Amino acid sequence: MGILERIPELACPFCKGPLEEQAERLDCAACNRHYAIRNGIPCMLGDDLLAFAQEVAVQDRVAVEYEQKRYADPYSRRYHSWWTDQMLGLVRTDGRILDNGCGIGLLFEKIPPKQIVGLDLSSEMLAKAARLSDQLIQGNSQELPLKDNSFDLVFCRSLLHHLPQPERAVREMYRVLRPGGEMVSVDTNASILSALPRKLANRGRHFSEEHQNLTRRRLVQMLEPWFTIDHVRYFGYIAYPLLGFPDLMHIFRFIPFKSLAEALLMFIDEVLSRLPVIRTQSWGILIKATKTQGV
Repeated sequence: MGILERIPELACPFCKGPLEEQAERLDCAACNRHYAIRNGIPCMLGDDLLAFAQEVAVQDRVAVEYEQKRYADPYSRRYHSWWTDQMLGLVRTDGRILDNGCGIGLLFEKIPPKQIVGLDLSSEMLAKAARLSDQLIQGNSQELPLKDNSFDLVFCRSLLHHLPQPERAVREMYRVLRPGGEMVSVDTNASILSALPRKLANRGRHFSEEHQNLTRRRLVQMLEPWFTIDHVRYFGYIAYPLLGFPDLMHIFRFIPFKSLAEALLMFIDEVLSRLPVIRTQSWGILIKATKTQGV
């Protein structure tokens, strides 16, 4: 089965025109651009490749650490699985789904992979995801190589804070969603808790200069011209740094009675997420929204 049969939503990232499949490439007849197919994955990075060069290098470098450390550690994996479930619990998952910034493909373990198109900048991330799915695109979230009105849900997990122009990515998600389509996003929250660690982390090898914390106000301002915001939730306090990121700081390995400690940390985070004022000082923020009609 060819690429365009597996991913009929594909379009030229530059002009959004239809594509024709040749041996090892896709051609756009409208603008005469050509896109290589490497290891079964179309390379559709578009015109912003230079702007993303540093981010691509970072993500290629950390792909192995995600697979062998972050998502191999059982406590970290359960934590990330838990907050992915929080996202999925807010939306319908029976339609066509775009996993925008799919990484190594964790969503493919939650939903039948045939329902999902996974898009990521990093060829190394996609090489890991290819073990689970053959519906993958190397592409740029600010210039999606996808047709208008082609998805029912966009899943956007820890993506926007990586981008130099996240507003463009929001407009693109709006464009590719069908009328009444939903998006659910989890991203970094600018808070007292996250401010200093983010500054320190930006000096490390896991982050490009584009990385940023995003305030609720900025996220809402980005989304509201295009989406109706249905739900906002803050999450991630103590469990987030201790359980979620053994590739960055593996403090949890020194804690005794790990199963008990894991349950206690998750419970504390749940309590803190419900306390006025305190709840806004989280590491993460989850937003579920619906495509606004007639924009």
